[in-house]
Amino acid sequence: MARFLMIAYTTYMHDGRVKRHAEALAERGDHVDVICLATGEPPITNGVNVIGLPMPRYRGESKFAYLRSYMRFFSMAAQRAARMSMKQRYDVVIVCTMPDAVIVCAILPKFLGSKVVLDVHDTMPELYRDKFGGARGAAGAKLLMLEERASSWWADRVLAVHDLHRDRLQQAGVPADKIHVVMNSPDTRIFDLHKNGDAPPNQFTLICHGTVTQRLGLDIAISAVASLRSEIPELRLKVIGEGDRLAESRALVDRLGLGGRVSFMDLVPVEKLPALLVKSDVGLVPYRPSSATHLMLPVKLLDYATLGIPVIAARLRTVEYYFGDGAVELFEPGSVSDLARAIKLLYNDPELRERLVERAGLALDALNWKNQRNEYYRAIDSLLHA
Repeated sequence: MARFLMIAYTTYMHDGRVKRHAEALAERGDHVDVICLATGEPPITNGVNVIGLPMPRYRGESKFAYLRSYMRFFSMAAQRAARMSMKQRYDVVIVCTMPDAVIVCAILPKFLGSKVVLDVHDTMPELYRDKFGGARGAAGAKLLMLEERASSWWADRVLAVHDLHRDRLQQAGVPADKIHVVMNSPDTRIFDLHKNGDAPPNQFTLICHGTVTQRLGLDIAISAVASLRSEIPELRLKVIGEGDRLAESRALVDRLGLGGRVSFMDLVPVEKLPALLVKSDVGLVPYRPSSATHLMLPVKLLDYATLGIPVIAARLRTVEYYFGDGAVELFEPGSVSDLARAIKLLYNDPELRERLVERAGLALDALNWKNQRNEYYRAIDSLLHA
């Protein structure tokens, strides 16, 4: 039995990747501790020891508030990791971004002999530049690129979330032999439902879940629904999530008079998500085009495809790379009118919706969790025997 410690600035019950990876190790008999952010209710852990730190996750517009929140987490997580490592050494410590600098929490465990894995969930330089913009955003992105390189240098293994992400890390100077791709495929033990006839009658329901922020384009989806209100009276949009643009999105709904057509719901534990998603007719991925979003393979897209829900997605580079061959209905990113066109097309063509589900299922074959779990085991176990 190997001993693993995971450190992540996230909540265990809402982060599918952290939960999936931790429980995959526990499932085969390894000891797994996870240091993360605490929540108000105990998560389902399936054999994982979850240590929740009593602090909230910051989602907002202030660079300094982000820095304060990260520094507080680093301090608390590093102290906890040090105490636990001195009590009994871990074989591997897995630190999950963002931010990349979370790897500092593993300094003492590494000196005590633990191998360190940097699991890069997102590329932080691109996200920072998109979020804050301007000359300062560009300067900050350059500094974060240096941070990314330094963090990757300190790690024994770096995990990327897809092939184009691996290429981007290599271009930034991370050695190819240090990178291993483990994709964000949904855990089919949880996502074991399939689109069925449980959707409300006389409604055509769109679903969009996850983080609510500017680059992810929820306002584009809301505006598209508003433009179709007379053509498709039964059209509805359900939003599940939280983020720094949630209040603004609610205000947009009120301003457009869509209170009866757009509904909001707080984030739910991963285990409860599939039952909510399968009641929808179409899943939306309305991202804006940017250097960050072109590098994303949206988790929500994989969730919808796994559950047999047809998808409308922005025409972004990574989305096209994996699902461009008729597996999703693509629209011009940032365009309200083209998203409205795609919604109307799928509303009027049930056979097209069925074809999209079938083709997305084929695209998922190589990306399924069973295969990715084995990739994860290989990436981690190569360090145990190094």
